[in-house]
Amino acid sequence: MPSDIFYSEVKHRKWREAVLRRAGYLCEECKRYGRTDKNGLPVVATTAHHIKHRDEYPELQYDVNNGRALCAKCHNKQHPEKGGKYW
Repeated sequence: MPSDIFYSEVKHRKWREAVLRRAGYLCEECKRYGRTDKNGLPVVATTAHHIKHRDEYPELQYDVNNGRALCAKCHNKQHPEKGGKYW
């Protein structure tokens, strides 16, 4: 996670957990396209992604409906500006 103090706040951790729990801890993007892991199982989500970015919509940063559960690859694909590698 980035060094932004936001990510260590209790409120953010609760939001993240709610987003992941709602998705059954599975990557929503991989599920949408039928992608599986190397064992043929659904891909596990590790990140809660803000649909509307918190810097542009701070009022939505803790709204669970503004979050998607994603695996690291799908999250990096959403943020190519951060230099993440994917696929």
